[in-house]
Amino acid sequence: MIVHPSILERHQSLDVTAEETARCIGVSLRTVRRKFAHHGLRKRDLYTSITNEELDRVLAELHHRYPNAGYKMILGHIRSRQLRIQKHRVLASLRRVDPEGMELRRLRLRTSRRRRYSVPAPNYLWHIDGNHKLIRWRIVIHGGIDGYSRLVVYLKAATNNKAQTMLQSFLSAVDLYGGNIMVARFMTRTRGINRHSHITGRSVHNQRIERLWRDVFDQVTDLFYTTFRRLEDEGWLNPDQDVDLFALHWSYMPQIQRHLQEFRSAWNCHSLRSEGNRTPLQLWSNRERDDLNRVILQWEDLQGQPAGVHVPELDLPRGLTEEELATRSSPDVPLSDALSVYMDTVLAVKQMLGESVFSLKKVKILQECKLYMCISDMHVVPLNRNYRHRNI
Repeated sequence: MIVHPSILERHQSLDVTAEETARCIGVSLRTVRRKFAHHGLRKRDLYTSITNEELDRVLAELHHRYPNAGYKMILGHIRSRQLRIQKHRVLASLRRVDPEGMELRRLRLRTSRRRRYSVPAPNYLWHIDGNHKLIRWRIVIHGGIDGYSRLVVYLKAATNNKAQTMLQSFLSAVDLYGGNIMVARFMTRTRGINRHSHITGRSVHNQRIERLWRDVFDQVTDLFYTTFRRLEDEGWLNPDQDVDLFALHWSYMPQIQRHLQEFRSAWNCHSLRSEGNRTPLQLWSNRERDDLNRVILQWEDLQGQPAGVHVPELDLPRGLTEEELATRSSPDVPLSDALSVYMDTVLAVKQMLGESVFSLKKVKILQECKLYMCISDMHVVPLNRNYRHRNI
């Protein structure tokens, strides 16, 4: 049997063992090892050349951005950045960067016993749902996860809860990897009737994605939830004012989406204890993939009718012209500067609409408040009780 080098390189890049590669290709282990040697493919050649000091700086930056992330998720973030580093070096670096955190996580480590969840193959069953942790500010996160491999196929932040929005996210994921009524209609129209192309049910029964939302909140949503709450407490954000929400969406939606994308990449590259420490990407890539036959669609009632949460659209007193929109501050900034973009946008939009703006005294207080308001993710202390306070 001819084994093309590109197949071997692909498996090696995913850190797949020789045994798994042989089983996936359908040849003997001896053949795989001989082919690796023949093409000069050595695993140790793939490791990134990096000093301990450089590695410590990388892990310190990751720990600063994701203090709730454990060793496996940190390793997933490293892999998602195309860095190949031995596990023992990552553990040693974490002990140097965060010795107290390592010990606290070890003491809190408890393995939960859960019901065994079984899906025949990748792309056999996708779980899709919407997360409403930020619904107070008219932000909904749509997500989908493969039931077999736990591969997160999409995470998308949106300012509405419309069926069309979820369908677009779903179709984008289908282009890459293989609940709402429009997805159900699309699946039925594409796959045909009486093929169980979609399943509806209550959120509590949507096991795979409900477990995912917990990690999304710990590592992404909690940061923004706390930031927006503090803005409200300080009087700089009123969720009942469409101007404030317009500015909030403009300045923070790119930040939320960027964090979701980083989380998705790291999650898909982190190892799963219950799957022999293989990653979701390995599980999805190294099995024969069935067609996408089912999708779980998430409804909240037992009658099979969508009980979706309505998210009102923003209604400014008048529409802004293209010239006015072009004067807005760019949201493509680091998270530490997002608050400044929000404040500048609020002032600019209110001036455009002829509304009363902050007095000079309040603007001066605002500048002083930026330090207290924890405008960077380094200073924000989310509500999660497990979140350790960081030194400022």
